[in-house]
Amino acid sequence: MLGMDRNTLLKIQIIEILDRLQMPISLKELQTRIGSASLGTIRVNCKELQTIIDVLYADKDYSLNLRINNGRGIQLERSSTNLQSLTNYLYQHDLACEIIHTILAKRELSAIQFCLAKNISESKLRRKIKEINLELSDYGLYISCATTIRLKGREVDIRRFYYLFIREFHQQFSQVDGIDTNAYFQIAQQLENDLKLRNNPTNLEIISFWLLITNQSLSKKSQLCFDQVELKQLARFSYPEKPTYLRNWNTDEWQFFLYALYSSLLTDFELQPKNAAEDSFLDQAVLQWITCFTQHFRPPNEQEQRLIAKKLNQHYAALEFFQLNDLMIDRLRSSVALNCVCTQFPYYSRRFETFWRDLIQKMPDYEHKQLRVYSFLTCVTLFPLENCLPKITVYVFSEYSELFSVFIQQKIHLYFKNRYQLHFVEDPRSAQLIIGTSPSCKNFLLEEQESVIIRSNISTTDYQDIEIILAALVKKDLSKISDPSS
Repeated sequence: MLGMDRNTLLKIQIIEILDRLQMPISLKELQTRIGSASLGTIRVNCKELQTIIDVLYADKDYSLNLRINNGRGIQLERSSTNLQSLTNYLYQHDLACEIIHTILAKRELSAIQFCLAKNISESKLRRKIKEINLELSDYGLYISCATTIRLKGREVDIRRFYYLFIREFHQQFSQVDGIDTNAYFQIAQQLENDLKLRNNPTNLEIISFWLLITNQSLSKKSQLCFDQVELKQLARFSYPEKPTYLRNWNTDEWQFFLYALYSSLLTDFELQPKNAAEDSFLDQAVLQWITCFTQHFRPPNEQEQRLIAKKLNQHYAALEFFQLNDLMIDRLRSSVALNCVCTQFPYYSRRFETFWRDLIQKMPDYEHKQLRVYSFLTCVTLFPLENCLPKITVYVFSEYSELFSVFIQQKIHLYFKNRYQLHFVEDPRSAQLIIGTSPSCKNFLLEEQESVIIRSNISTTDYQDIEIILAALVKKDLSKISDPSS
């Protein structure tokens, strides 16, 4: 990934794995989950992580702790933190990330001075830049390395990549070093007011990052030059007047900035097309999207149809502006757990798959992985995940009395309500699953019914046993389904 050191990537992978676990895990189990590192390498990186965390999270109002116990295993404990300070630290101390971040901000620098500052040899610097260039070519960029290190490429491509990189590198604007972040936030808030945007943290983050990128580019006197495709894209829209406090920005800078905000999926921000009649492809895409959504989910009302049109126009602008490669799309999916949807929400996933197949059959030119991600998130906005939770009929009984049965039933319902729609029945013969507090529950079993015996005082083990059977019932049901929309 952009020439990053294997140990940096391994540390991030270790943290991601441990953060998903509630119990300690042995180094051997950790190695199995990682799949491509020796026990010795994993042990060393865990020790290094422990040292970094102890220093980085000392005297904070939030905490992170990596416990390493040879007898009990390794466990990550965190409170009121999203791990961003740690991942940001790891990125900042990775040589490839340092090179890219520095060259994006400065555009050129002395190779000798950089080597002295980082205490590395010139040969190591050249090797690392060669690795970086292998991926930079996807973005039309190249770093030359002689006595001076220079970033080469079109200014438009540099700014686009800068945004993608810095958002992954920092994610939170407040963690950008060497600048007055509060000053940028103030200008961002002023722009929100001038553009009549909703004031929220997401908008402030996006606007602030683009302000930083634009101002750093202007300080290097880097000129925007658009090709014919970009000129056509920019010319599609009308733009609000540039505010007076951005006096050193010319018209190209202002319009590119607004188009960049729009393509970055800024909340509640819409560029008005000059001639809507010219966007026949998008009009057709919106019509077919609504038709397919109606068929596979539900009919959207007029207000929702306007929202769909607005989102699809913005998504297509983002596709034209930020053409993400497969690697970046996979990282995006992983960062928000979209790659877990098939297992966590199998019925919703099946329904969306048929929606998407139907849509791209009607609109083949709409088939892009990037648009697929955006379409899924739009579907979730309009049709919540909970609408497609697996429906399972359950009969619960306690040997004490019916009142105890109801109490146990409600506890089970609350525990599983975000993953299953459990319909509790009064007749055991109509249930797919019978849950009882004594072995006599098996006396009621019919063919294809499942049962589980639990304690009256339900424990974690009992919930896990129920979960195993619920998952098996869903798997069996899914295997019978040929059309998930039926």
